[in-house]
Amino acid sequence: MKCAPIGSDMLGLALTMIMGLALASCSGESSPQRSAPPLHAAGGSSSAGAAGAAGTVPIGTSTSGGAAIMLPPPVDGGVQTDPACTGEAEDSARLPLDMYFLVDTSGSMGDRVAGGSKWEVVSQALVTFLKDPANADIGVGIGYFPQDPPLTCHSGDPDCTCFNLVGFELCFPQAGGSCNVTDYATPAVALSLLIDHAPVIADIARHDPRGGTPTRPALEGALQHVASWVQTSHRKGVIVLATDGDPTGCSQNTPQDVANVARAALAGSAAIQTFVVGVGKSLTSLNLIAQAGGTEKAILVDTGGNLGQAISEAFQQIRGKALPCAYRIPPSPTGQVLDPQKVNVRYTPLNATEAQIIPMTRAGDPANCDASPGWYYDNPTAPTAIELCPSSCQSLMDGRVEVEFGCQTIVR
Repeated sequence: MKCAPIGSDMLGLALTMIMGLALASCSGESSPQRSAPPLHAAGGSSSAGAAGAAGTVPIGTSTSGGAAIMLPPPVDGGVQTDPACTGEAEDSARLPLDMYFLVDTSGSMGDRVAGGSKWEVVSQALVTFLKDPANADIGVGIGYFPQDPPLTCHSGDPDCTCFNLVGFELCFPQAGGSCNVTDYATPAVALSLLIDHAPVIADIARHDPRGGTPTRPALEGALQHVASWVQTSHRKGVIVLATDGDPTGCSQNTPQDVANVARAALAGSAAIQTFVVGVGKSLTSLNLIAQAGGTEKAILVDTGGNLGQAISEAFQQIRGKALPCAYRIPPSPTGQVLDPQKVNVRYTPLNATEAQIIPMTRAGDPANCDASPGWYYDNPTAPTAIELCPSSCQSLMDGRVEVEFGCQTIVR
């Protein structure tokens, strides 16, 4: 492939390669071969790694005589397809997804339903989900509520009731489970880069229903763990809250209190969504939590039907909604710089042979996403990923996605 050399007046954002892609910098020779850890691809092979690896050009910079030079953001050219240009393209891979399950093990989960107790049916549905080969590429962690309350407490501790006797203070912890957020910030099985569902499956078998429903401290603690994980791993993490009732016990533990926690997590830097599965009747208050957590409404499952199947379908539905429509930018070889104005996204539908160009949104702005296909950079001044508009995300769940380098970016 031949193209014009990248000059110092051109935008040379070190895009650090999108999903194992060919370079747009120009010579008459083939682009150097990249080596990066594999990611699970959606509809194609995968060869991607974390941006900014050692020995690569930092994103948002170019190099000149060994010195880093900050480059301006890419400019929307609004050009048409050049039939004479033949870029190079390779399969790209979605950013990975991590799901943290926060599961209600309160006493009411022991109530009998068709197929056993609520807990038996829900836990078995979760095990089935984790054993499904289609979910083998999802990172999983798990926590439960309630946790056992402390044996003793002191005046001023969360939900500690004290009585003043003559020269003596007698304190009792909240019955029904711990109300301390820190007790839920440590998971039963933590999220990790090692994708292995066996520890979660084994841990589920160790739990039985008992206690109350301290949902607010449980969600608050779980979100602390997921937020910390997202910030260090740069992966997408979501919470799946599965419960059979409204919050009970503990102070500041109304559905609105829980919703406030979910809303704060969504607005935070990690932008964590909270999905909610309600097991039972009259749980419409859980919609408040799901809406605040950015997932529209709770999935409410009536225990009068095939509960196991309904719960399994709920988990699969959440996976489909949570799967990120973003493609990580892997590192480019040392000394190589890519032109962000020569990047295109191609999509080949399932069972088709001809690829379609998905144009960038006008000005590369996510606000310009509409019903038409489109994509944009996660950060135009320092991009780390390509992100698809919601309409494209839904339509490209099947098929093959490639990112092409070397031809002028097609802008809608």
